[in-house]
Amino acid sequence: MNHQFLPSYTIGTDAYDSVYDVCHYFGKTAVLVGGHKSRAAAEPKLRKALEGKMEILDSLYYGGDATYENAEALKQNEAFQKADMVFAMGGGRAIDTAKKAAGEMGKPYFTFPTLASNCAPVTAVGAYYYPDHSFRQVYYVNRPAFHTFIDTDVIAHAPKEYLWAGIGDALSKQYEVDFSARGDELTYSRSLGVQLAGGCSAGLLKYGEEALRAVDEKKVNYALDYVAQNIIFSTGLISNLVPEDYNSSVAHALYNSHTGVAHEGAHLHGAVVCYGVLVLLTLDGQVEERNKLYEFCKKTGLPHCLADIGLKDSKEMVRNALPKPDLNKVPYPVTEELLTKAIEEVENLK
Repeated sequence: MNHQFLPSYTIGTDAYDSVYDVCHYFGKTAVLVGGHKSRAAAEPKLRKALEGKMEILDSLYYGGDATYENAEALKQNEAFQKADMVFAMGGGRAIDTAKKAAGEMGKPYFTFPTLASNCAPVTAVGAYYYPDHSFRQVYYVNRPAFHTFIDTDVIAHAPKEYLWAGIGDALSKQYEVDFSARGDELTYSRSLGVQLAGGCSAGLLKYGEEALRAVDEKKVNYALDYVAQNIIFSTGLISNLVPEDYNSSVAHALYNSHTGVAHEGAHLHGAVVCYGVLVLLTLDGQVEERNKLYEFCKKTGLPHCLADIGLKDSKEMVRNALPKPDLNKVPYPVTEELLTKAIEEVENLK
């Protein structure tokens, strides 16, 4: 038997006004889980929308990173145990932490992204880390969130760098899915996911700069609305349709290696992934696509050389990337030599 749960969402500056209508079928009480900044930004608006309709038993800090330990701590919390449902608010790591805890306790969960930085709000998969912040593994719960509420005004007032990195992360979906699925006989759902992935990048390249300007001005416009849906929903829908080994490839292998390699500065997930997409397209001979993305990266400040991700050379990152599970499903062997040569070619574009 094959179950296919697909995400649903509400988007708009008044998205929270629909929370009760969507959620009241699941009970009368919720526990809110998120980061400090995300709850400060969006919790008052959510509470106002639910006033007199639904009780939020407690507002809990998720722990600071998406770790198994933080998810376990949530499961031990009394309010978390008593609540009929879980409201996961914030960025990807907060949502993934609440997602794992809710999934393991069999509680319905709903997501409230305060950043357009990744597809975690609408996927069944989460990315988890060790307490030292190095990558641990991906983990699947039995289904994605029952519904996602995207308040675009909250996103317009969030720090710009998260949308910036979110664009970088979303740009990987089209190219990594295509690379991983190449040559396979596809099932219906996989075929649908691969076809949807083929349309991800064009809109991001078209509207990305304008969406970033909207956040600069703290205004909601068509571009921000479009890009937020692309980052959160389109990539997440695809993730739910294709298997784990289609969802990441060279770009994420390099990112997951980067987390365990000494480097200068702090670098957001999507920013490093975007650099990895340049490497993937170069390695795969997609020069025209690579050049379009490279120019976009230069215009938006997304990483397009090793120095931009805090590295002077790539040797350790490349060696550590090769055994990553992201490279388990590739159309041809991705070797140290191929990766190194592609990185050198990207460096020479400067």
